[in-house]
Amino acid sequence: MRQTIFITVLGHFGAAFAALCMPPFYAHILQQNFSSQALVMAGWYFTLPTLAAAISNPLWGKLADRIGIRASLIRAHWGLCLSFIITGMARTPWEFAFGLTLQGLLGGTFAASNAFLASFLPGKRLATLLSVMQGSARTALFAGPAIIGLFSDGQNLLHIFFYLAIFPGLAGLILYLLPVKTVAPAAHTVTDNTGTAPVKAGTLSASSLYRYQALFTIGTVLTYPYFVIDLAQRLNMSAAWAGALFGLPHALFLVLAWPIGRHVNFSNAQTALARFSALTCAGLLLQVLANNLPLLATGRILMGAGMTGAYLAINALAASTTRKASAGQHFGKLEGANKWGAVMAGILASGLATSMSYTAPIWLACALLAGLSIFIESKRL
Repeated sequence: MRQTIFITVLGHFGAAFAALCMPPFYAHILQQNFSSQALVMAGWYFTLPTLAAAISNPLWGKLADRIGIRASLIRAHWGLCLSFIITGMARTPWEFAFGLTLQGLLGGTFAASNAFLASFLPGKRLATLLSVMQGSARTALFAGPAIIGLFSDGQNLLHIFFYLAIFPGLAGLILYLLPVKTVAPAAHTVTDNTGTAPVKAGTLSASSLYRYQALFTIGTVLTYPYFVIDLAQRLNMSAAWAGALFGLPHALFLVLAWPIGRHVNFSNAQTALARFSALTCAGLLLQVLANNLPLLATGRILMGAGMTGAYLAINALAASTTRKASAGQHFGKLEGANKWGAVMAGILASGLATSMSYTAPIWLACALLAGLSIFIESKRL
């Protein structure tokens, strides 16, 4: 079982690395390979894979419960491999857009990996592994662009998609060659971190969890698109400093996940989500009011701590609402809610920034996260 878990996590890291390392270079690829007019559409190319994944993930999840979770995970890896190859073969902006769309439609390795782990892991251990998977994605988010940036000088970055296809292709092959083992079903009753009193799984409905996930995603992703340009205009900050500050909350996940995770369990996950959402809101509020670098950095640190705790709480809630028979559909819908939240955040951010100001999306994010925190707390009372 350890071998299977290790390969699943490592395979997801490879797929996440391949998928997350290229978006910062889309504009460069468009300028390098296609006409200069294509640069106008650079922002939309970011949205295409996310929108496609929002549509396809719940459908793939439902199919996974019919064809088998393991087969679905292999399909996700090989689908991503194929879409990378097609993207690398693009000769027009439309073909490039088609390849990116296929990445969203045929991928879904995060949801498929989580569902696969849920098929043989009990609740408490599943929650821990979901956090490891989250950390895997965060690591790929940082390492990927930095490594690709080393090869950007004098290289056609479009052709790098061919090399990236190796990661999910190899992961799918290794999973295919692994012997199929019969494992005991995951228990439906889970315990808190003390290992004593049992906590009945499902105290929160899955549909409520999907809504919480979507709202939290909107509240955080709203701040992403115009972060760099806002700081350049408001604080006269360089792109290098802004980029470092942008990554700070995500880097903190890798540092804070273990100590915070020791205090987040099945019995207090809803409370933790409410309070860490409030902490994220406080961090954003400090950022939007900041007029100097120390205040801004403090806000990013608070945001990072809040996001880490909230993600851990969502992972615990996801594990507690999982049923083996419908694990694929469950994680497909959860990741679909995350993707729809990201799409909605992008649309709202664009509308608010162009019609009002670059800080308007941050104010809306504060309101949404505060509302989410208050709503969850009121439901518990």
